[in-house]
Amino acid sequence: MNLREQLLNSPKPPHQFHDADSIEWLSLNRPEFLPKIYKLKQSFVEIVERKKPWERCNNDWFTNKLIRDGIHGFRHVCRVAIYSISLALQARPEISEQEIEALIFAALLHDCRRVNDNADFRHGVRAKEWLGKNNHILPKKLQPLYKAIHFAIAVHNDQYDQIIRKVNYQKFKFFVDILKTADALDRYRFPREDWWLKNEFVVLIPNQQNMAFAYDLVLGCERLFLQTKDNQGSVERAWKKLNQDNYANR
Repeated sequence: MNLREQLLNSPKPPHQFHDADSIEWLSLNRPEFLPKIYKLKQSFVEIVERKKPWERCNNDWFTNKLIRDGIHGFRHVCRVAIYSISLALQARPEISEQEIEALIFAALLHDCRRVNDNADFRHGVRAKEWLGKNNHILPKKLQPLYKAIHFAIAVHNDQYDQIIRKVNYQKFKFFVDILKTADALDRYRFPREDWWLKNEFVVLIPNQQNMAFAYDLVLGCERLFLQTKDNQGSVERAWKKLNQDNYANR
């Protein structure tokens, strides 16, 4: 049974991995409203090239190899980090270097304490608690933003009707909204169109360019990983291919 068939049936497997059939389904079901040609902002490209999220993600952060290599693992969190940069520049063009760094680490760590690829309630809280004991992971220059990173990670898998009632939401709203939308953009990795991003579930609405880029990055990453089983290389090569295509289309 391929991943699409597994996700259409119950119970769903605790650990989920792409396969050739499911990736082929994704390639054939790209939403028609997504632009096929789009331009990546130069500022976005420069930041991703400089920060290289795929080099900053650590295999040891994940609870086990099944999570690391699965649908919520290394490739997913790196893509979420990349989307976070784009969304942040869209929402706050004057964003600081520290804020960019904080968003990258929130993305890279948000699913690190998952124990399965299903709902896994409270995995955000577990990740926040784990990070609290491992703050050495974060650069010291981010210390003023530790609380923002922790809060965004803790609530990222909660619904907004719960999040808005939390005391610190307004204080850390920017970080929460970026992480929530970036995480939702990567739902294109699921070979079920009814699970893809829906605007009613996020506060920060991505533009169609961000959505098209996310779809293409997912497809490129997952194809490469199926061939190579190289998490870091799959993300890096998929990013560079999209960047080259974007440059050629200018």
